[in-house]
Amino acid sequence: MDYLKINDNLIKCEFHRSNRAKKLSITIKDQRVRVTVPNHVSMEYAESFLQSRKDWVLKSLEKQRQRAQIERTPTFSSGEKFPYRGRNYPLVLEYTTGSEYYATFKGSRLIAYIPNNLETGQQSLLVKELLKKWYVKQAEEILPGQVEYYSKQLNLPYKKLKIKDQKSRWGSCSNKGTINLNWRIIMAPNQVSAYVIIHELTHLRHMDHSRDFWLTVESFLPDYRKWKKWLTRNGNILMSYFS
Repeated sequence: MDYLKINDNLIKCEFHRSNRAKKLSITIKDQRVRVTVPNHVSMEYAESFLQSRKDWVLKSLEKQRQRAQIERTPTFSSGEKFPYRGRNYPLVLEYTTGSEYYATFKGSRLIAYIPNNLETGQQSLLVKELLKKWYVKQAEEILPGQVEYYSKQLNLPYKKLKIKDQKSRWGSCSNKGTINLNWRIIMAPNQVSAYVIIHELTHLRHMDHSRDFWLTVESFLPDYRKWKKWLTRNGNILMSYFS
């Protein structure tokens, strides 16, 4: 077993000699990299070839990771982890004989208070509903303050803020001055929500994605590319939890 170093990552690689292979090939499955090497190709060349394809390897591994996350349908059971403000917290189910059912955050845990006489399917649906309500409430309580803060910092006043349940967009800005934000952004790190908010507020000045637009974003969030990339890599995963 060999290792391919990409930035600060060490990725396991397996080189396999083949009598039947006519050319070098790289396959990636289950987060494992396999290089098939024909007999007429030296191992030194194969290693050099793999190095030359390291960007493709990293992108392919990331796509597989995202696909695996999306395909993992949440069961909304105890012990399962859910993201909030960029960190994953375990879900704990607490059974109650009361008539009030809700989800809350306590002691670095997401807790859902539910009745104890539900079938598994009904329980999952209820927990999903309670968690979604909790996330939306957090978004409605936290995001307006962030928008107000950055609006003043950028000197870009807006007319209205709407927290919406969007399936494919993180935010938008209308020509009437309305800022729309996807409530799911509350699951991402604070810097990611800051990037989305600054992005949409900047559209009040630049309705396109021109060079001036990105320079404005960068002036208030110098490392915006890092958080934009984070959202590109992880956005589909966040969207999948309550689809």
